[in-house]
Amino acid sequence: MGGGYNSTGGTYSHQGREAEDSGMAGQVLMDAISDDRSLTRETDPEKDEVEESYEEYTQKTEITDRQAKTISDRRDVIVGILSKDMEVEDSQLIGSYTRGTMTGPLKKDSDADVMIVLSAEEHRQWIEQKNGPKNCLQGIKRRIQNDPRFSQTEVTVDQNVVKVKYHDSTIEIVPAFRYSEVPHANHPNGGISGWFTDASDGYAIPDTHNGQSWQGTNPRRYKQMFDARDRTHRGKLSALTRTMKKWSERNDSGIRSYHMETMVYNYFEEKARSGDRVPESHEELTRDFVHSLPRRVKKRSATEPVYGEQVDSGQNWRERRQTAKKAKQASEKLEEAKRLKEEGRTDDAKQKLKEVHGEDFS
Repeated sequence: MGGGYNSTGGTYSHQGREAEDSGMAGQVLMDAISDDRSLTRETDPEKDEVEESYEEYTQKTEITDRQAKTISDRRDVIVGILSKDMEVEDSQLIGSYTRGTMTGPLKKDSDADVMIVLSAEEHRQWIEQKNGPKNCLQGIKRRIQNDPRFSQTEVTVDQNVVKVKYHDSTIEIVPAFRYSEVPHANHPNGGISGWFTDASDGYAIPDTHNGQSWQGTNPRRYKQMFDARDRTHRGKLSALTRTMKKWSERNDSGIRSYHMETMVYNYFEEKARSGDRVPESHEELTRDFVHSLPRRVKKRSATEPVYGEQVDSGQNWRERRQTAKKAKQASEKLEEAKRLKEEGRTDDAKQKLKEVHGEDFS
């Protein structure tokens, strides 16, 4: 057994991300701008100081090319270990890393997701066994731990991933089979009909939360949709997502990273459906989104765009109320910064924005 693998991880760059697939999915494509020149940052000689500070700040929230290479190299090492006695058909860097929404600088709880697509023919026991999902995760964990390079590294199983914790970040390994090869895999949204719910081109991943099952997912399709929307708005979707993730971290908001990303994506989606103007400046865009954030948190209706799964079920009503309060306070400070700027008090406005975004905002 054992065998080579086809690495299809994304390439990260500060001017955008290279898509893993040329195909796009969904109505979002009608809004997409295909001209690659739209990825280039605009330069405006009359741009005000506050907007320039926002542009500098959004760049600071990106991980560096060196950090991106470190993540990619670690993926290659792990997949190499697993390929020694497992049939790995494919490996993909997925998640925030490939969408450009992973925030820097890296820290111990920064995580990059790697999907390992296994051969169903060679590893059918994990598909058919009652405890197959757990056994699959444990098998991957054991293989990594047995490698001398990871003798001092913490490797754990957490619901549907194997976590490898480095000193500066975490790699989360997601084993998967092609969805069509796992007949009993749960459909992500219960199988409601519609083009947007088709899981046949997706994957089945283990889920050991409240039982043992294989769960459908399609990270590639979401990436296609996200990238199309991001291109339409010249990178502002990914930039606002990073900005809000950093705000959430700094204020201990209780909003999980993917939950925040989903709310930002849905904000842009709602603008497209309604025909409302998306603010051109980072300053106005941030203020407009944060103004809507208390309502979004309280609604308990954040759903991911491919299957419509709810992603905000982790907060109870008390936590939601506290999060909404913090968002409202941030919104008030952003409005105050706007007023100060309009009065010509630019330095005071930027100082007020530091209260929202932290000392990195300058």
